[in-house]
Amino acid sequence: MMQEHLPKDKDPSEVQEWGWTLEEFITENFWYLLAVLILLALFFYARHRWNVRNRRKYRN
Repeated sequence: MMQEHLPKDKDPSEVQEWGWTLEEFITENFWYLLAVLILLALFFYARHRWNVRNRRKYRN
């Protein structure tokens, strides 16, 4: 999607095209991204513990 105010002879930079860079996105949303990572870690740990518990229960 070309924007009106950009010159036609060169490609837009990442900031001109998206309005932000990946580095800015990570620094501005650090706490949200950290919370998502913690929730994912808790989910996978709980799923692992549930599998271990059920494996022991139904081993016989």
